[in-house]
Amino acid sequence: MPMSYGRAWKSLLLALAAVIAFAPGGIAGQLEIDVERAAELAVANNPRMKVAESDVAIAGESRKQAYRTQAVSVAATHSSSYADYQKDDIHQNTFSNGITMSYPLYSGGGIENTMKKSDLGYQEQEKALEKVRQDLRMSVATGFYSMQQKSDMAKLADESVERLKAHVENVRIQYENGKVGKADLLRSEVELSNGELSRVSALNAYAVAVKQLNSLMGVPLETELTWSKGMSHEKFPHTLEACEAFAQKNHPDFLMAELRVREAEIDVDIARGDKRPKANLSATQNLSSNIDSEWPGFREDNFSIQLVIEYTLLDSGVSSSKIASAKEAVQRAKHDYEATRDSIFLSVNSDFMGIMEAERRIELSKDALEDAREAYAIALNRYEEGVG
Repeated sequence: MPMSYGRAWKSLLLALAAVIAFAPGGIAGQLEIDVERAAELAVANNPRMKVAESDVAIAGESRKQAYRTQAVSVAATHSSSYADYQKDDIHQNTFSNGITMSYPLYSGGGIENTMKKSDLGYQEQEKALEKVRQDLRMSVATGFYSMQQKSDMAKLADESVERLKAHVENVRIQYENGKVGKADLLRSEVELSNGELSRVSALNAYAVAVKQLNSLMGVPLETELTWSKGMSHEKFPHTLEACEAFAQKNHPDFLMAELRVREAEIDVDIARGDKRPKANLSATQNLSSNIDSEWPGFREDNFSIQLVIEYTLLDSGVSSSKIASAKEAVQRAKHDYEATRDSIFLSVNSDFMGIMEAERRIELSKDALEDAREAYAIALNRYEEGVG
């Protein structure tokens, strides 16, 4: 199954909670979230997860089909015919009924290898589902923190406009008292206009971020989001080597590339099966009549058992070409595996260096922030005293 029962119930409960929250009788348009709940809603509601889960289900049915080709198959047939011989004024009814049971004794490894490949294909779709889940959670986390950042920027822009309004009023009073020139007043008014433009942009950016996150979570776009915790930082505890080892063991892209190599190797064995003999056992029960009789024609009864062994002596090199093509596909899959591994390691290195840089910037910003606060206090005092 694509999901465990516990996870399925959790997804169902989240979906019901979302329906209740936005029902006419509920608190429509409001949703309190944190990054974990946002991710859970996205996993439960986002169409990309539904598509990936359907792909897993399809792969599961394909695996069942591959396994069932090794079982006994039964086919029933019936035919009715009428012949009229005008020269002798004779007509004849013919009825035939048959039930055939067949079983593949040996397929040259084709059935067995197809079953193995279907197992790998199912595993690959499971890894693809996990990749979609991880990508979706990453997109939600990025969208959630981006929304928080844009919310803070909108608040700062609003505070800045309020400060600039007070500043313009102060300058206007001083201008009317002849303490400053008109250029100072005009400059402060331009700064206020720029601040208001920045506020409009900040509010718009926040609104867009909210809609993007709502879309990822599968809730109405106009939903108003609230949260109780702001952004925080905890020091990253892992080494680069540990991150690379974990990625090699768990990254879905890496595991899927590994599975594709194994699938390509099985395709070589399937191609080689064309050069091997094949044996099939069948038993047939026939009931027929070729003398004037009533339908359905059960007059004559015969039973037969048949063993068919097939071996291709000459196919003009078709099988050899299939084998060569399958071997090249193995090499291609191995190259893709290496490229995927290098790409993942490069991504891990880049992300790790980005984390280290961000932590260093946070440490440096703490000192700069204290200096900026002190400089702002000094400038404010100088301005209030009429010095600045």
